[in-house]
Amino acid sequence: MPIRLEGYTDADWAGYKADRRSTSGFVFSLGIGAISWSSKKQPIVALSSTEAEYRGAVVAACEAVWLKRILKDLGVPIKDPTTLYCDKLSNIYLARNPVFHARTKHIEVQYHFNRERVLAGDVELLHMTTNLQTVDILTKALGTDKLWQFTTDLVLTIPNMPSLRGSTEETTHYTRIPELRNSA
Repeated sequence: MPIRLEGYTDADWAGYKADRRSTSGFVFSLGIGAISWSSKKQPIVALSSTEAEYRGAVVAACEAVWLKRILKDLGVPIKDPTTLYCDKLSNIYLARNPVFHARTKHIEVQYHFNRERVLAGDVELLHMTTNLQTVDILTKALGTDKLWQFTTDLVLTIPNMPSLRGSTEETTHYTRIPELRNSA
């Protein structure tokens, strides 16, 4: 079974009260574990939620291209397009549709990188509902239930990891972040 590189991207439009800049974030997983993530304040004010989401998706698409190149150099080529999940349908439509729209004229030309990557087959943007958007943990203030749900979703699980307890037996260890919650 081929290894799949998948990503999640989201943005919190105008989330900073002082300057109304947005926060965008992404998480990439390879197989069962998260391998790359980022949460960053956008450098300019986005004039719409679509622009904020699109700018965030551009950063994620750049990361996807970089990760695929690194994996290829390491001898693990990923042939399929990288799936990039986002919760803004207008972001997906903008990336897939090569027709220029007057309502998106304010988005700088450099941010049409996503459109080029989608048309070239390097990245595939797919919709994910907001309530399942794991990367919200990097872009928004969340309630306790969502915080723990998304934390659990992002936990790295490494089967058959060697134990540092001196045992020579092969055992399976998992990182269980929810246990930390109960001990606090």
